[in-house]
Amino acid sequence: EAWNKVESRSIKADFEGPFGATSGWSLQAKAPNKRLTRMESSPWGVLLDGFDGTTAWSKNQNGVRTKDGDELSGAEKEADLRLEVRLKDLYPDLVFKGTETLDSEEVQVLESKPTPSSKERFSFSAKTGFLVRQQSEFKNAEGNDTRVEIRYSEYRAVDGLQYPHVQKFIISAAGQEIELGMKVKEVKHNEKFEDSIFSKPSA
Repeated sequence: EAWNKVESRSIKADFEGPFGATSGWSLQAKAPNKRLTRMESSPWGVLLDGFDGTTAWSKNQNGVRTKDGDELSGAEKEADLRLEVRLKDLYPDLVFKGTETLDSEEVQVLESKPTPSSKERFSFSAKTGFLVRQQSEFKNAEGNDTRVEIRYSEYRAVDGLQYPHVQKFIISAAGQEIELGMKVKEVKHNEKFEDSIFSKPSA
């Protein structure tokens, strides 16, 4: 019921790069499935990533790129504003894979294969029920096998909903691995966003 009262979400956070550099990061999202993130990163400038309900895109110093394949599939699901309570709808083949131990804690694991070349694993704390790890495997824009692991912690209530205020990312692709982090500073609900902000830029 609490999730269904949310029609939009905005988040502000600090994003920590692999060498300790911190960048400002923000998200704007609108029901049912529009999403825009913005990161101001030195030396790369402003990085944008969006989904307008149909088209997934990104923009950096090299220009604008439209996503397809596994990237599009992932963007469609990530943009669902009520993803947390719609896993069965978004991942209809979701199956229980048993229990594992993560940081000395028992977790229950669900797995899905959204496309022939991608896989998603969701690990939920047996104690709290919170999502504590998401593992993604997919083909990136260059066609390389890519793995992303996200750890979620420090859940705090915002308007009756629990959000992880600390996230850690481990990204592996093309024989390289990087670690990133994010600390959420602010979460707001039900602000007014125009649909135009989610549209793919012309350049």
